[in-house]
Order: sequence, then C-alpha cells, then structure tokens
Amino acid sequence: MLPTMKIGDLDVTRLVVGTNPFTGKSHLDKETDSAMKDYFTEEQIFATLRACEEAGINAVQSRGSQPSMGIIGRYRASGGRLLYLCQTGKNEITFEEELDELMKYNPAAICIHGELADELYLTGRIDRLKALLDSVRRRGLPTGVCAHFPEVLEYCEEKGWAPDYYMASLYNITQPDRSHDVNPDGERFEDSDIPRMYKTIRSLSAPVIALKILGAGRRCADQQQVKEVFEEAFASMKPGDGVLVGMFDRDIEQPRLNAEYTLAAIEKAEGKR
Repeated sequence: MLPTMKIGDLDVTRLVVGTNPFTGKSHLDKETDSAMKDYFTEEQIFATLRACEEAGINAVQSRGSQPSMGIIGRYRASGGRLLYLCQTGKNEITFEEELDELMKYNPAAICIHGELADELYLTGRIDRLKALLDSVRRRGLPTGVCAHFPEVLEYCEEKGWAPDYYMASLYNITQPDRSHDVNPDGERFEDSDIPRMYKTIRSLSAPVIALKILGAGRRCADQQQVKEVFEEAFASMKPGDGVLVGMFDRDIEQPRLNAEYTLAAIEKAEGKR
C-alpha cells in the first residue's frame, strides 16, 4: 500500500482516486466528456478501480449523488475494498435529506461539498458552514470541508471549527470575473491560483487532500510533466497531506503510473525535509 495520511481514525493513502471521469465530467471540454462516457461502462469502472487497488491505493472519493454513489456501492458490494470518501450534496435546502441518503452507502468520511462552501462564502453566509459540519459530525464519521476559495479554508481554521480534514482545489474555478481559460461550463483555470492555495494548505492544522493538481488535463502534456506535477504537489504540502486524482486509463496505465509518481514524490519531498 502507498504511504498513508490520518483522517480521523482512518489510514487513507496519500493518493486517492476521484470519480469525475467515470461520469464524463472532465472539466476540460465536451470532446473529453464524451470520450470518458464512451469508455467508462460500469464494467470498465470496476476494472479501473481494481487497478487502483492493485497499485496500492486504498480510497475513492465521489460526490454524494447518483450515479456516483450507486457505482461505488455496487463496486464495494462486488468485493471492492476501497474506503469511500464522499462529498455532501451541493444544495443547502436539501442538505439533510441528501445526507441521509448518502449514509446508506456506508461512507468512511464525509466532506462538505466545495461548491456549497463557496456559495456560502460568496453570499456572506459562511458561518452557516459550522452548522452543516456539526450535522455531518452527528453521523459519527470523520468530517471535512472542501473549497475552491482558500479564504473558506482559512476561515474554518481561524474559527477553530476543527474539521478532521480539508479538501482544497488548486484552481479556484468558481472565482468570477477573470481568466482567459474558461471551459464550456464557465469554470476558470488560472495557474496563478496554485501557489496561493498551496500556501493555505501548509497553514492548515488538519490533513489536506489537494484536488485538480493536474489542472483537469491541462498539466498533462506528457508523462514527464505529470511526474513533475506530483513532485510539486508533495513538495508544496505538509507530510500528512495527499492528492485526489481522476484516472482516465483508456490509453495508459494511469493507476500504476500515478501511484509510482506519488511514492517517488513523497520520498523526494521527505528526503528534503
């Protein structure tokens, strides 16, 4: 198994597989969305997740909605051993109802959805986040906060809300009014966001899972660049932090390679400290 990080009482590998590719959510373009949908039959999803397990990854993360929850539930029912890290729904109004539903899939930990946390911040209601955190905690599971705005994570830290973990997007895709790189969904990708979020990640007291380290395919020109991005990630975070990476393994063995890059990057980063 790969080196692990502590989320509550859980030992979670510092590389977690994401599920966006399984549902055709590339965050890149419509052509890639379509290619992912064509490739990822349920049979292929299960094969990719098994490859992740074989590569030493022990956790998968998805949003708390269908079809992702059902796919992960059926995979685990078929013998899959991956820990299930789950985000809540994005709608504050139906939050409790959706939380009850996702509990049926036996998640190992639950994180407040990044888009929900962002919305509370942008509308001046970020203190509402504390009540949502407490609601998840009452389910008895490790509880996290995800955000695209570093300010959200810094505010949680400042207030002492003490989530068990954070999830941090290196790209602030919900930040309005900027960027030359806007995908068809209106999401903005600015490389200048990266050092800002890494600075925040280093300041947080709880473990952090960084997401979009590869820029949803924008930092994958070749495998050398991918390897360098993994090195950058682990050199820029705390020893107990990890990364979330979606695996679109149609053309290359991404689970194996990403696991190798993770291990090498951790060893390199730890050797420098």
